[in-house]
Amino acid sequence: MSPPIPPRVYSLLRSARPAGAKNVVIGLVLAAIAIGALGIMRVARRHEIVKLGFELSSKTEQLRKLSDENRALELERSTLADPKRIRALAAALGMVSVPPDAIRIVPAAPREAMR
Repeated sequence: MSPPIPPRVYSLLRSARPAGAKNVVIGLVLAAIAIGALGIMRVARRHEIVKLGFELSSKTEQLRKLSDENRALELERSTLADPKRIRALAAALGMVSVPPDAIRIVPAAPREAMR
């Protein structure tokens, strides 16, 4: 059994004025709901910003790694395509340079004949 309500509180709840008090309570509840909703939206937006910042950071790190890898591959390509290196490898395999008058140009076959 619940304890009896004090007469003063009982009179506030049962008086003819509770409609005004009810409006105030309803207004306060609606204000609390609005403030809560705004807080939730702010937290959600902040979470999204932090998530996007983390994603940007990881993409920036990935870009740096790919740039380093690209630089290393460019260096390797330039090293492998060095004409002095290619001549030395050709000489090691017994290849010799051809004089310009020994080079023959062969015309390309027409495309219809290739089919």
